[in-house]
Amino acid sequence: MLAETAVRMNYSYCLSLTGAGTYKQEMVLTARAYLDKGNWDAVKASVLDDNLLQLNTTSNKKRIGSELIKRLRTLSPEELEYLANCSGDDLSAITWITFCRTYPFMREFSSELIAERFAKMKPDVTKEVYQAFVEDKMYEHQELAKLTDASREKVKIRVFGMARDCGLLDRSGTITPIYPSPSFVSLIKRESSDDLSLFPKVGAIS
Repeated sequence: MLAETAVRMNYSYCLSLTGAGTYKQEMVLTARAYLDKGNWDAVKASVLDDNLLQLNTTSNKKRIGSELIKRLRTLSPEELEYLANCSGDDLSAITWITFCRTYPFMREFSSELIAERFAKMKPDVTKEVYQAFVEDKMYEHQELAKLTDASREKVKIRVFGMARDCGLLDRSGTITPIYPSPSFVSLIKRESSDDLSLFPKVGAIS
């Protein structure tokens, strides 16, 4: 399966989370550009030369454009087509999947904290729970252990921020399930059913 392959290829934690905003509408624009051009190099050129994403500096074009392309390359053609035409909770859900396929740390955060805690009727992801999770992962991943405290704090801020932007947590850390459509769930079941474990079991996901 596509997502399983992505996780195996990227299992060394990448913790920079470059351009770590969700950029959901920019994801849609970039996906549509790929479907039109059929070539990621051409999409990159459109971001840089045509200012596809309406960014104000060359450094932002390079940084954010490269980040979005990296995420979108984890999707199958059918998933890209879906992302290019969806909105609401479906867009939030498929955006979250691209994060989790790109960054294994986020995948484990989503499945082991958000989804599992919700399944056990634990309503939130507290700072203490997150810290225990990080300390456990530090034994397995030296790249996390080698970060300074300040850098680990930045990772936490970005991860929680993206979870909020995708509607999975609120500002207090309470888990707030999203409700993607049955068509979205059917697509992910065909493409990579394991990705449904990233979400609290509600609605069509149940």
